[in-house]
Amino acid sequence: MIVGVGYGPLAYHIRRISLSLNNLELLPYPLFYDNKKLLLTTANGYIYYFKELVRLRNVVKIALWPDNISLGKAYKVVNISLLGDIAFIVPVHSLDQLEIVEELKAINFRVFTGYASDKRYRNYELREFLRESKGPLWYLGVSTKRELLEAKRHCFSGLDITGYVVGTNEIRKNPEKLNRVIKEMLTYLNAQGRQTRITEFLSVNSPVNVVTR
Repeated sequence: MIVGVGYGPLAYHIRRISLSLNNLELLPYPLFYDNKKLLLTTANGYIYYFKELVRLRNVVKIALWPDNISLGKAYKVVNISLLGDIAFIVPVHSLDQLEIVEELKAINFRVFTGYASDKRYRNYELREFLRESKGPLWYLGVSTKRELLEAKRHCFSGLDITGYVVGTNEIRKNPEKLNRVIKEMLTYLNAQGRQTRITEFLSVNSPVNVVTR
């Protein structure tokens, strides 16, 4: 299972120990790109988000697609073809937003369908999400062991974690303790059965088919 670590202190601490972990399925920011600070700057924060993503496109492996932003809006901001090597996670707050997933797939983007862990940010239940979603799934914002278990049980392809799932601030700042906790988590998530590997989503099977708008 792929594990992303978003923008913030935890990503910084994990980058410090990433060489010792030597795990290609662990993606700390900016390999996993979710700069919510840019998204929340203004009502048009997604514009700055996309422009920063273009600037970092040779570094980013997987990125969060901005909430509720259609492909049509994205076309007006950046040259979408520049982002063709990035796999996107589309957050689904309402099941009608699955349309955005299909829009991206239609132009050959590699896409995860994102399940919101926090009930405040979705109007559906997990069983409905699993029934309606097609293709690889991503569990957004894992912060508890219960959510880790749920993601593993339902065969999600990836998830991103918050600092809470790692433990105390003392653990996060201690390289040895953090190394041990992350290794234990990765071992648990990838034990038994076929596991999703990052290379499945980053290999360029076909070019992004960008339609001029």
